[in-house]
Amino acid sequence: MGVYSCVGVTEQSLLRYADAARDAQRLISQTLTQLSGYALFLLTSRRQAALAEGALAGARQAVMQAAEAVRALQAPEPAAHHYHHMRGAAETLMEACAAATACRGAQDRSDKRFDTLTRALRATSDHLRATTRLLPGFELVDFGQACCATHAPRLSGQGIESNSRKSVSGSPSGIASTRR
Repeated sequence: MGVYSCVGVTEQSLLRYADAARDAQRLISQTLTQLSGYALFLLTSRRQAALAEGALAGARQAVMQAAEAVRALQAPEPAAHHYHHMRGAAETLMEACAAATACRGAQDRSDKRFDTLTRALRATSDHLRATTRLLPGFELVDFGQACCATHAPRLSGQGIESNSRKSVSGSPSGIASTRR
């Protein structure tokens, strides 16, 4: 019974970690999207908008919450590599937020501060993608939950149904292979 109870404790701690880490990853992912949008605005718009500044202030707060959530995680041994990438995502997200703040006053799009921002955003995305490969349940995009998947009319011959919640050919996203 001792071996099984040891395994059970590890399984339970892994499940607790995965549950808490999923929430932290979701916050990192949402904040990454927000900062990426802000970066796109900075790179494409010639004018500064107060709305964008509000988004950056919200992103700063979300970055701090995400970093705290990651620090609070207690990773069991089987999740150590996953936790490494969660920490990396939180750290590079903080760097991206600082770089976005530094880019506010930049007038020239060739300014090195934009390079720093895009590198930090890419590094955060890379860490998040790594988490999806290491533990199940950390997928970044669930096409089955996409608005277009839910509202799309059935397109003849393409295997896309309007109600994507049905499983088509074993695919929960509602997109079936057209190969027979």
